Amino acid sequence: MKFHSRYRISIVLLAILLSGVLAPCVLSAQSTPQSTPSQSSSSTAATTTTKKKSTVQAQTPPSPGMVWVNTDSGVYHKSGSRWYGKTKQGKWMTEQDAQKAGYKAGKD
Repeated sequence: MKFHSRYRISIVLLAILLSGVLAPCVLSAQSTPQSTPSQSSSSTAATTTTKKKSTVQAQTPPSPGMVWVNTDSGVYHKSGSRWYGKTKQGKWMTEQDAQKAGYKAGKD
């Protein structure tokens, strides 16, 4: 029996596939879940958001009654404030020393 050349190639490839040489590769490629762009971008956004929230750890004042002075903005924050001990650049001072140094009280 004589086969046309393109049929011979197809038969050889089919025989290799059926013999099990390529079957594990084909099956693993088909069973691997593909993520959609919307899934991957949302997980990246969630990771980015998490990183932004945890960059600055709150610091503990050396003694009670001290305020946290944000040296970049020139504003001091009292205990209970959102930014108390949490800004990147800052130092602990008494409220009187902060006022004498020209720092202003925070709005929160």
